[in-house]
Amino acid sequence: MIRRFGVLLALMLVAACGTTTYPMPYQPTGPVAGARPPGPLARVSDVAVTRRTGREDPAWIGTIRGGYGNPLKALQADRPLDQVVRRALDDALAARGWLAQQDPRVDLLAEVSQFDANRYARLEATVVITLRLRERSSGRVLAERTERARNVTGSVLALDTGIFASPEELHALMLRTMNEAIDRLLDSDEVVAALAAAR
Repeated sequence: MIRRFGVLLALMLVAACGTTTYPMPYQPTGPVAGARPPGPLARVSDVAVTRRTGREDPAWIGTIRGGYGNPLKALQADRPLDQVVRRALDDALAARGWLAQQDPRVDLLAEVSQFDANRYARLEATVVITLRLRERSSGRVLAERTERARNVTGSVLALDTGIFASPEELHALMLRTMNEAIDRLLDSDEVVAALAAAR
């Protein structure tokens, strides 16, 4: 009987571990007015990923951990992180009416220096993106801004932790955190003024 219980427990632990893959689409975190001035003039030209945590796996976005910090379940995006952020930024530009499908006047260059989510008892997600706006005709940098978005939810007394924790909840928090960072970047006075000044 004890042996059968041990085998059953081992099977449950193996089933609880593993990697789950999720899409990471851009979704505005608040109201976004489309067709905003100055109109379609920008496009993402480069995304560099310089993060330390997760650098071994270009698609990794988060981990559910056990009580000792041991990884139990990994979360991955459905594509490498540079592609995730590039698509999300382009979609965010399109939502505002700023995406130029051809011959953009402004190139956006992004650097992702942090992009990770973890769950011990509470759920935590952090995204740090630096955005540079470069005028294509002159090569002049119009603006540079760094945005850090961080979200922490849940209780330290939560019971649905470890192998019982939901990867979907951590994914949802990571997605919201990415979208908050992007919205804050593009809706900042600095970026809006730089786009308006582009020739």
